[in-house]
Amino acid sequence: MKDTIKKALKEITPPLGTKIYRKFRPRNVLKWAGNYPSWEAAMREADGYEKPSILETVKAAVLKVKNGQAVYERDSVIYGEIQYSWPLLACLLGVAAENKGHLHVLDFGGSLGSTYFQNRRFLSNLESLSWNVVEQSHFVACGQQEIAEGPLRFFYSVEEAIAFQRPTVL
Repeated sequence: MKDTIKKALKEITPPLGTKIYRKFRPRNVLKWAGNYPSWEAAMREADGYEKPSILETVKAAVLKVKNGQAVYERDSVIYGEIQYSWPLLACLLGVAAENKGHLHVLDFGGSLGSTYFQNRRFLSNLESLSWNVVEQSHFVACGQQEIAEGPLRFFYSVEEAIAFQRPTVL
């Protein structure tokens, strides 16, 4: 029914009307589409971050960076050069300077350490560095087994990460 109405409106709307609508229509709006009897029913048809193939794709990209086969990845996409977030890096180095060269990051939702790998070149000469990622359990298990190195560690909860190392920055 909805598609029929949309089709009919498209046929009778002049090109100028369509152009005006496109210019002023809301963008980046979350919307509900489909006829689902419940949230659970809709979720069964949706993919989420917990999907196993997402972990495998991210892991493959991060391992390439870790092993020196790629210089940078973000959201599992490999890049030819590191795209630094200079404001973030300035903040991290500022926190380290305020703490006499000690930087202890609690990276909540930090995937498999993408931001650590992005910035490790600038952080490697600090007096002490810990980069503790809190993530979904399947990311943590993978991170602990295959990604963790030196200052990079993975935890199942904020409480567990804080018990290991009190952060200087979140």
